[in-house]
Amino acid sequence: MDEVVDKPETAKAKRIKRPPAKARGIFERDGVWWICWGCPLGHIHREKIGPKGLALTEYQKRKVAVKTAGFCLTQARRERPTLFSVASDRYLAWARKERPRSVTFREKALKHLKGRFGGKTLDAITKADVEAYLTSRRDAGAAPGTVNRERSVLSHLFSKAMTWGLVKTNPVTGSERQAEANENPRPLTPNEEARLFAVLPSHYKPFCTLALHTGLRLGELRHQAWRDIDLPGGTLTVTRPKSGKAETIPLNATARAVLASLERTSPVVFPTLPKKLTDLFIRYAMKAKLTDVTFHCLRDTYISRLAPHVSTPTLMALARHRDYRTTRRYVQVDGKYLRDAVECLNPGAGSTPTSTEILTVSQVLESMTVADKVE
Repeated sequence: MDEVVDKPETAKAKRIKRPPAKARGIFERDGVWWICWGCPLGHIHREKIGPKGLALTEYQKRKVAVKTAGFCLTQARRERPTLFSVASDRYLAWARKERPRSVTFREKALKHLKGRFGGKTLDAITKADVEAYLTSRRDAGAAPGTVNRERSVLSHLFSKAMTWGLVKTNPVTGSERQAEANENPRPLTPNEEARLFAVLPSHYKPFCTLALHTGLRLGELRHQAWRDIDLPGGTLTVTRPKSGKAETIPLNATARAVLASLERTSPVVFPTLPKKLTDLFIRYAMKAKLTDVTFHCLRDTYISRLAPHVSTPTLMALARHRDYRTTRRYVQVDGKYLRDAVECLNPGAGSTPTSTEILTVSQVLESMTVADKVE
């Protein structure tokens, strides 16, 4: 029987195997290979590639581009045209953070806008494209107000894109707004108010009465908190105003009585309002045989009833308008107002003009867009 003799290990066999050297400029993270490189501007760029072999190839391409053309990835991305769909997603992300209350409104507008412009780059959209879109929406039966709101969202999106450096011009600038039939106020007459309240359920009457005597918008009333109401002082600070700025209005006796009669079962004044109150209100108005009446008409009524009794600056403050042109729609100037105003200038008209006459002159001058100071 042969004897088995162990052979001595050779020097090659004794040599320790070392791990292969790492490739320069690439690294692995969670099973995916990245490349890392620097540009002449001093930026360190990291790009997610995929397989190791492809990462090695892309790294070499970047190094050649840096040496031959001074390539910078950040600069290239800024100069690359941005798709409208990509910009709209970024715009919605911004709105969810900065304008959370109007996200739904912007989403509805962008749904139609992305259908038309989603596949185009921002710099490829022209003024002619915008006007063609507005015309097509109108021809498709969209209301003028809807078309105007979509136009506003489109314009604001381009304004933000310009701020972000994605585009240089806003193609919406210069396009015309559609004429809206509902731009004129639609206040209720005393008879119409009585007919409306005759059909309203009792649990909606305090809500609508407060709207008539404060001019608060539906969204403002829905979010109004008790902590912002001072009944002894007779004031109300709007919890969530449309303008986003602090706004305080006085409460008349009717408004104070309505608030005093309500139970404080929640931090907000009206905690149980239905989500679709706008549609519900229109149904009650139709039941009362009122045409073209929406919840906003209660605010129109509040402002219109104040207009004959206060100066235009006071009306603007009580209505919480930011633009005088909005207030001017509620100031009615007829022949009698004009005659009364000029009679105040007659030397023989009597002594000092009464407070009513002074008020009339103020209304006439302001409604005719006369300068603020009359020497």
